[in-house]
Amino acid sequence: MREFETEYENMNSSKSQILIKTLIKELSALCRRADPHNYKDVKVINLKPGSIVAESIAEYTYPNNASQIDFLNNELEPILRNILNNTDNLMIISQAFENVRIQVTNITFQPMEIRNIADLRSFVACRLGFANYTEELSDGSWKCVGPCKQYPDYCHRHGECFNNVQSGPICLCYESSLEQYDGPQCERFRRGRGFYAAVFGALGAGILLILVLIVVIVVLQRKCGGRWNIDKPPARRLMSLKEDFFDFTQRGMLISASMSQ
Repeated sequence: MREFETEYENMNSSKSQILIKTLIKELSALCRRADPHNYKDVKVINLKPGSIVAESIAEYTYPNNASQIDFLNNELEPILRNILNNTDNLMIISQAFENVRIQVTNITFQPMEIRNIADLRSFVACRLGFANYTEELSDGSWKCVGPCKQYPDYCHRHGECFNNVQSGPICLCYESSLEQYDGPQCERFRRGRGFYAAVFGALGAGILLILVLIVVIVVLQRKCGGRWNIDKPPARRLMSLKEDFFDFTQRGMLISASMSQ
């Protein structure tokens, strides 16, 4: 409720700019209160007579969130109407304009551009900004998913997959002393040096064990042969005793005969 001056017809005039800045400041605080998360901006697009009618637009952004999209489409309008028609809030705007009367004549909401989270997919466009990425709906929001998540076996489970946003997936292949993998997707396999060292070490240990067993067997056989040689001499001693006995008898007989003569 203020007299409209011809200078207000020019939106860039000094008087228009003062009025616009003051109104935007007050309306921004109220519109942000309706939805602090998705509030974007307030713009005054026209000033018309009668007294002074200021046409303004409050903008809110659709977030990548299903619940907040539902809030914008179904709950924002009644909340914002209550805030803008509240007498205390209108009084605050009035004080900013030197206590002139402020009235909200009309509030119009534009048609919904995004009905639900599915309608937001075309705005995500992961393929345009990231190599081999696709859109995936997860926990009520769209996410750009790389090949490493889409294809868990991309590196054939023989390496760790990393998504390069410019060139695509990269595999960091596993490597150890026993086995090694290489190739763009870790598809090639070869034995490591440690494997052959273990094989030859086991063969060497096996050969050494066989040699030790052979030596032990030979030593045992030799010991067994020596025992038989020790057991044989008593038989020989018995034979020599018999010979001595007979010799002794013969000698006695000869001595007796000689004595008879």
